[in-house]
Amino acid sequence: MNRVYTLEKQEFAIPASSKHYLLLFILWPFLALITALANYRQREARRVVYIFLVYYGLTFVNNNEVVDAFRYAYNLKVNAQLPFSYFFKIIGGLNSDTTIDIVEPFISFIVSRFTSSYGAYFAVWAGIYGFFYLKSIDLLYSRQVRNSGWNTTVFMVFFIMILPITSINGVRMWTAAWIFFYGAYHVIMNRDPKYLLLTLAASFFHWSFISANAILLVYYLVGNRNIIYLPLALASFVVPQIIAPLLQAISLRLGGAYQRRYQNYGSEGYIQELQQSAEQDAWFLKIGGDLVFYYLIIAIIVIQALYGSLMKKKDERNLFSFLLLFLAFVNFGMPIPSFGGRFQVLFFLFATLYLFLFFAKISGNKLHVLTLIGLFPMLLYSLINFRMGSESVSAWILTPGLGLPLLAPVLSLSEVLFP
Repeated sequence: MNRVYTLEKQEFAIPASSKHYLLLFILWPFLALITALANYRQREARRVVYIFLVYYGLTFVNNNEVVDAFRYAYNLKVNAQLPFSYFFKIIGGLNSDTTIDIVEPFISFIVSRFTSSYGAYFAVWAGIYGFFYLKSIDLLYSRQVRNSGWNTTVFMVFFIMILPITSINGVRMWTAAWIFFYGAYHVIMNRDPKYLLLTLAASFFHWSFISANAILLVYYLVGNRNIIYLPLALASFVVPQIIAPLLQAISLRLGGAYQRRYQNYGSEGYIQELQQSAEQDAWFLKIGGDLVFYYLIIAIIVIQALYGSLMKKKDERNLFSFLLLFLAFVNFGMPIPSFGGRFQVLFFLFATLYLFLFFAKISGNKLHVLTLIGLFPMLLYSLINFRMGSESVSAWILTPGLGLPLLAPVLSLSEVLFP
């Protein structure tokens, strides 16, 4: 009866066809997004969500000179002045000292052949980012519809907010993060080796994922050896400094681009610059990530100690073992500020997935005490991401009329909400 009632409501109140969604999107894109989210089970609705993400990229606000997005927009204009012969230099970059991750220069150069508008550039990135973003969300959503409840809803919403679409401010790292997560999910949960090709592809978006792929490959070959991973994870909290000289030695041995990249991220000057920047942040910007990090670790420990019998399925045991190994990788990478910290965010995705799988097994619709404890750190972290992301969202994207943000004066959502 509930299913019939739902279908009747959709027929009379909610657009159910592509034509209806298209018309609504033309009249009011944001309303079409809200309607699509309310009917996310429909294939047409999911397409609307994806199109809206691309639309966000097209209307991207790029006023902050200190973020990576501003540099990418500048490089796009530079590329527009280059001859087509430069294309072959980009293609050959993988075997040279110029760059390892060739996807961003490739996309920038191709887009520059048609336009120097950064809106088109970020629309392309939103298309790539949005595809793997939604595919990863669907991995949880497919379980959510079978085991819906407040606990799973909370963790699914947080999963969505860990790396929202506004993260295309740093297109290389965070696009690579979603590509890696989606591929690693299938490698870890289903032991499907063909997805190793997809995780490897993340390295062409951001060079640092070579290391993450090495960790994933070690896990795939070694398997669930918690007797190794657990002491390693514990040791990573005590002696993380040992990774710095080790990475430096590896970079020196590899030479070329690897050495230069390590020096860029690990030099004292770079670290000092990050520290000075961090001092200017509000307290909650610095504490948000730490609160989530330790909450997720404590929650996983509690689940293993008190509810371990519920998490005995093969895929769940696989994920737990990988989390131990990846946690060690993150902690040992912390001496390099923009290395360990970035992969800590990827750890958030895998750890949140583990908690989501646990709560999918808990019957009832009452918030569990573990969920209640995590509400503050998860909410704080999500609000921080929203605050930072709002700088790139056009306020006009919320108003009726497709294309209005392209015609109206530039106005970010941040300027409206946080004047």
